[in-house]
Amino acid sequence: MSLQPGQHVEWVLGLGLRGERALEVGCGSGHAAERLAEQYEQVLGVDLSEPMISLARQKRVRPNVEYRAADVFAIDEDGFDLVYSHTMMHHLPDYRAGLEHLRSLARPGGTVAIVDNVCDLYPTPPRALYVVGACRGFPRQISRLGWRDAWFEFRFWLSKPWLDHLASDRYLSRAQFRKLYDDVFPGAQYTDLGFALAMRWTCDG
Repeated sequence: MSLQPGQHVEWVLGLGLRGERALEVGCGSGHAAERLAEQYEQVLGVDLSEPMISLARQKRVRPNVEYRAADVFAIDEDGFDLVYSHTMMHHLPDYRAGLEHLRSLARPGGTVAIVDNVCDLYPTPPRALYVVGACRGFPRQISRLGWRDAWFEFRFWLSKPWLDHLASDRYLSRAQFRKLYDDVFPGAQYTDLGFALAMRWTCDG
């Protein structure tokens, strides 16, 4: 994770939002939380993975950022100006309950911004697609990371534990995504990011 750039961080920053408190659910190693600290007075980054939180605390320390290892449903604070999540929702056993919980954490006038993977052809893309993607992206990663780190990353993408993890993912189609999110977030706005859809919604109280 230390080799990866933060995916779609520019999308959430590009919303031009600022405020007192921001929450990132599924913050991983802290890419977005670190950047959100430039726009919010306090940022809370939460992730279920202790190793990810440990990495965030080592690599992306900011005086106004707190990292916490916790389940999304254990967050009982509210009044956030921004509630943000990136490619985390499809991991939840109850997707809708997760969305409703995130909605409850936003203050009136606050924003919920969520990015999640989608796939219109099948709920779980075949392994071959990930293998081909890793092979095609390898030359680009060499130029970005250098040979040693690119080779380490390439072997990771093709490792059995990672491919087994990807095989456990279940994605919504774009139509399913919009229907579910429209139910929970009436009036939501969407941005198609290719392999993912992004949703922005403002809490009217």
